[in-house]
Amino acid sequence: MHEMYEVSKLLKYSVPIESITAYDNYLLVGNRQGHIFLYTTSPRVQLVDCNKTFSKRPILQLGSVPECKIVICLTDDRVSVLDISRDKVLLLKTSGLQKTKGATSFTLDVKTPAGLQGNATNTVVRLCVATKRQLQVYHWKGRDFLEHSENFDLPDIPRTMVWCDQTVIIGCKNEYYLFDVTTEVIKPLFLTGKNQEPIITKISDTMFAVVKDSHVIVMSTTGNVAEQHTIKWTDTPSIILYDEPYLIVCMGEKLCIHTIEPSEGSDVRQIISTLSKTLNMYTCQSGLIYVSSALDVWCLKAVPFVKQIKWLLEDKNFQLALKLANISDESVEDKEKNVTQIRTLYANDLFEKKKYQESMREFLKLNTDPYDVIRLFPNLLPQNDSELEGEILEKETETKIVALIEYLTEVRYKLLKEPVVNIQFGMNESSSSHQEQLLQIIDTTLLKCYLHTNDALIAPLLRLNHCHLLETEATLKKYKKYSELIILYQTKGLHSKALELLQKQSENSDSNLKGPQRTIQYLQNIGSTNIDIILQFSDWVLTKYPEEGLSIFTEDIAEVEHLPRPKVLDFLIRNHKNLIIPYLEHVIHVWDDTNAICHNALIHQYREKLQQYNSMVTQVDEQTAQSTKIKLMDFLEQSKYYTPETVLVHFPLDGFFEERAIVLGKLGRHEQVLSMYVTVLHDTDRAIEYCDKVHKLKKEDSEKIYVTLLKLLIDPPDSWLAGLGGVTKSAPDLEKVIELLNKNAAQIATPDVLKVLPDEIPLYRIRNFFKISLNKIISDRRLYQINRGLLYAKLLKVQQQRIFYESQNITLTEFNICKVCKKRFGNQSAFVRCPNGEIVHYSCHNHKVDQ
Repeated sequence: MHEMYEVSKLLKYSVPIESITAYDNYLLVGNRQGHIFLYTTSPRVQLVDCNKTFSKRPILQLGSVPECKIVICLTDDRVSVLDISRDKVLLLKTSGLQKTKGATSFTLDVKTPAGLQGNATNTVVRLCVATKRQLQVYHWKGRDFLEHSENFDLPDIPRTMVWCDQTVIIGCKNEYYLFDVTTEVIKPLFLTGKNQEPIITKISDTMFAVVKDSHVIVMSTTGNVAEQHTIKWTDTPSIILYDEPYLIVCMGEKLCIHTIEPSEGSDVRQIISTLSKTLNMYTCQSGLIYVSSALDVWCLKAVPFVKQIKWLLEDKNFQLALKLANISDESVEDKEKNVTQIRTLYANDLFEKKKYQESMREFLKLNTDPYDVIRLFPNLLPQNDSELEGEILEKETETKIVALIEYLTEVRYKLLKEPVVNIQFGMNESSSSHQEQLLQIIDTTLLKCYLHTNDALIAPLLRLNHCHLLETEATLKKYKKYSELIILYQTKGLHSKALELLQKQSENSDSNLKGPQRTIQYLQNIGSTNIDIILQFSDWVLTKYPEEGLSIFTEDIAEVEHLPRPKVLDFLIRNHKNLIIPYLEHVIHVWDDTNAICHNALIHQYREKLQQYNSMVTQVDEQTAQSTKIKLMDFLEQSKYYTPETVLVHFPLDGFFEERAIVLGKLGRHEQVLSMYVTVLHDTDRAIEYCDKVHKLKKEDSEKIYVTLLKLLIDPPDSWLAGLGGVTKSAPDLEKVIELLNKNAAQIATPDVLKVLPDEIPLYRIRNFFKISLNKIISDRRLYQINRGLLYAKLLKVQQQRIFYESQNITLTEFNICKVCKKRFGNQSAFVRCPNGEIVHYSCHNHKVDQ
């Protein structure tokens, strides 16, 4: 057992000692005869002053306030104040606080703001005095104590009191109480036990300790027993005192040095034999304690923390060593260095004791370099930086691996969340390359850990990974984790390697990558920047699985939709012609592509298919050909984006007459279209439908379209027909001419019709045509006359208004003033008459309008 305190005997008396206090380098002793002695303790114990006439009764209690140069004394049943400001000579400042007659104990609360130590004007001093069954509260102001508030009644007479911040802990004969100075509320705690003598010590502003029988109970000022802070002794303590971080307990003729918090090893740190019963203990400052018995005074001086920490580390008591390092008086830099060293030793010790989770938590708090932590798992890292094939941990327990996973996951989160500059982890430089290297080590290690605990976590890790490529590749291959290996290749941009592996695995009947589906999904998601790779590896899929494989280029996702379509089309034309039409149909009808290349290509594909079908005579081919023909004609009618001139030259002259007619219509060659319907297809009804369609569109020469049809029905042109092989000139169809005239009389221009009609047509046959035409002419004339009348009436109204306004006159004299600038009008002034009758300058009018 190491010594925490060094003990030295200071004084021996012949008269029993009642109380002691100390401040700076001075010790004050009060005895049973009412004498007070003042000693200096540095460099040796020496009497400075004494007052043997201070009181005729024992000095029951002393308390010092060095900031205010005063000492508080309880004797003769009252509290007095001593002045110690004049060369440490004891002078009675007051004869006693007037209302403290019958006092049994007192307690002090002294607070000096940080940075103002020793400045009495900024020190707050409060005094609580117990007088019989009442409490009196005072505060120091100027050079005297002033009563703070009314007296407070108590259920019993206090025997001891301790002040902790805004709470006074009161010990009576049978029970402990809490008195809140702010709310002025008294709260009972619990009984003092069989001993019946209350014993209290202050630990901090929020914590205190009390004695109950053979227990020392550490509590908060809220009245709650602190967790695991009850200390049991073999006998009832007579006095306790807290000197951070130790609790000094008097047990008979021994002083036991104890820690109030549970720690590893023995809680009792030191036992000091005083050879007589201790009556008083007082802390002058941290690490300096004065102890008195009936006739003796000792000094307990703490062993330097540096030595204590060394001993504690040898005993592997890291928690207590850490606490000592935190309260030491070293510089901030040295203190931080020592604390970090102790915590590191503690974390490593926890690891050696197989407390892996606790160890990892400590390393995390320390911001330890993760590489140093991973070194504790030697089988998880390569033997040197150049080695690429890492060994996989095989014998460590699952608990150990799980602890490492939790640690690395948290470190990884911090690295990715915080800027590189704020994450040092022991590195000399804060750069992105160091961060990337660290993430690479962490992710590679995590992957190996997941292989032994939960391989379902490997894929999510790899999707956002920084793993070492070659080492991770070798590991995944060893464990045949091909799906995860694909993800690794994809995240590293090694698409060719991923697709080669997928192609190989697609033929393996035992593989979960069998078939084309994973390859199709992979190719759909790597985007247009990898179009060459997509075309290369889609070839085998389209060859073996054409329908499924086509989704590589037609899936409704952004990456697929943005692929360069001309390049895909060229690839399909060269390698997979049977997929051109379904691809183009999807591009045009689903994605609404307006590129003329695609529209022209789809027309050519339909045409080529029809030419192939026409060379076959089976019923199935005939049905398919008819379906394709309908698609072609509908597309020629509806599409607005193909190039008619380009498309037309590819249609043969001895066929595809209906298709040619549609394309010629797109080009506006109405005469050729009508000639095709009338003389080649012999479908006059189609020709009339075409005329109706053109007339409804009201395009240029739309009114003459019927006249053109009439001409063709009466006399088809020989020159154009000669270019079509096997086409003969048809006879004039006068009946159709008559029908057309009677049915479409309202749309046909009468003068032009009369010029082309042959003499063979009797007038009575076309009387309906003349009747409708005449009615139309009369209607048009009447409409013209009405419009003319309306326009003339409007003209008259305008003229009337003009005459009215021109008849208005304005008289300006030298008395007229502009309403805007308030000036008179000069001889040459230009002016404006506003609608309300006001006359203003022309320039002022512009200004008025702007406003």
